[in-house]
Amino acid sequence: MKVSADQITVRNGDQVIAEVAKAFALGDHVIDFSAVRHVDSTALAVILAAKRVLKSDKTLELQHPPAQLNSLIAAYGVQSLFS
Repeated sequence: MKVSADQITVRNGDQVIAEVAKAFALGDHVIDFSAVRHVDSTALAVILAAKRVLKSDKTLELQHPPAQLNSLIAAYGVQSLFS
C-alpha cells in the first residue's frame, strides 16, 4: 500500500497506522513510502505496529523509505528487525 500522506509525524500517525492495518487485512504487506517527504519517530512506530500485525510467516516489505527513516532505524538500533 502506498502511504497517501507526504509526511508521517505524531499529527497523523494514527491515520497512517489505520491505513496500513486496512491494507494488511486485504493481504497487502508492502508499505510504499514514495510519496513521503518527511518523517519523525512516528514512522518507526507505524512500521513496528505493522510488524506486530503480521504473522511470523509473512514478510513486511518497505519500499522507497525516506533517508530520515533509515537514519531513525539506525539511531534506534533496530536494523535487525528489517533484515
